Amino acid sequence: MKRSLTDTKIKNLKPKDRAYKTADGGGLYVHTTSKGSKSFRYDYKFNEKYATLTFGQYPTMTLAEARKLHEEARNLVLSGSDPRDKAKEQELLTKPFSYYAQEMLNSQDLRPSTAVKKLAKMKRHLFTPLDKKTVDTITAVDLLNLLKPIADAGKRETAKDLATYCRQTFNYLLALQLIQNNPAATIAELLPKPKKSANFAHITDPIQYGALLKSIDAYQGDYSVKKALQFASLTMLRPYNIRFLRWEYIDLNERLATIPDDEMKMDRPHKVPLSTQALSILDQMRSLTGNGELVFLSSCGQRTGKAMSENTLNQAIIKIKDKDTGEALGRGVMTSHGFRHTASTLLNELGYNADAIELQLAHASKDRIRATYNKAELMPERTKMMQEWADYLDGLKSNGQ
Repeated sequence: MKRSLTDTKIKNLKPKDRAYKTADGGGLYVHTTSKGSKSFRYDYKFNEKYATLTFGQYPTMTLAEARKLHEEARNLVLSGSDPRDKAKEQELLTKPFSYYAQEMLNSQDLRPSTAVKKLAKMKRHLFTPLDKKTVDTITAVDLLNLLKPIADAGKRETAKDLATYCRQTFNYLLALQLIQNNPAATIAELLPKPKKSANFAHITDPIQYGALLKSIDAYQGDYSVKKALQFASLTMLRPYNIRFLRWEYIDLNERLATIPDDEMKMDRPHKVPLSTQALSILDQMRSLTGNGELVFLSSCGQRTGKAMSENTLNQAIIKIKDKDTGEALGRGVMTSHGFRHTASTLLNELGYNADAIELQLAHASKDRIRATYNKAELMPERTKMMQEWADYLDGLKSNGQ
């Protein structure tokens, strides 16, 4: 094919009153606007209709690059394919990994709280490094180099979760036919296996627990964090549900907090009887956060409107020391999730109804749920149990049993 243009000719093209074309050959030409802007374009006929494909602007795109794209597009036309389809595919491939990861999440039937957690984990570990490459050039080695250091740092479960999210995202890309294989298909098998799960660190000795609770009461750190920890010991709620507890969930007249189903692991609303001590904490928080949505906002959160993190609560526990001896009471023996395990252990030892305890923890088996729902979720028994539990904790703090 005879070519007519040179870089010098293109450079010397001047604007005219109207836009005009300067042919190179085979339908490729430079389109010059009345303002002097120049672009490489290709006019072709497909299915008896004329179409135009724009390759790029000069001089950002060179003549050699334009001719290469023109040859590829022209060959597609000759083989019976529309190069516009290829162009659309290329446009999709320019979208970053983070775009498709979020599209993948949107395609799943996830609880809002679960989607938020997954997205936050991907933002923290995946988006910045993977968005630097187009999705069709990300390799298994790229993913392994990203995830293995996370696992080696002791976060094996996190690395495993991230490998799953990568596999799901690339499966989504496979379904769109934007990639030919899934680079994350077997990545999880190359990572160190997560250690067998164990209960969250928690205290089972009543005297030790009383000392911890007494030191929480004397905690000199963030007031809202302190109140959230106290509330955790009284209600047996998961840390997530405490951090995202909303004032609208609280019914002071009924002395009840009702967590909606989309925030619970078992996908059903969870009712929490509130003891006098728990209601007192809510009363203390109302002057700080009562005009907002969330009950427990740290000082920073009151400025930004963001909920505190679970790590905020755990770090506070680590810092809690015996006010008399200075001994660290929480480090290695307690976590924010551990309050639930401690309550379960001690309440069972105290002889309370196992069904009432399991319902209060919101992880009763389906068989137990069916049985206890017929008894109105044992609410009278649970209400009595939670008040007696709060009184029991007061006794522990005053060194009583």
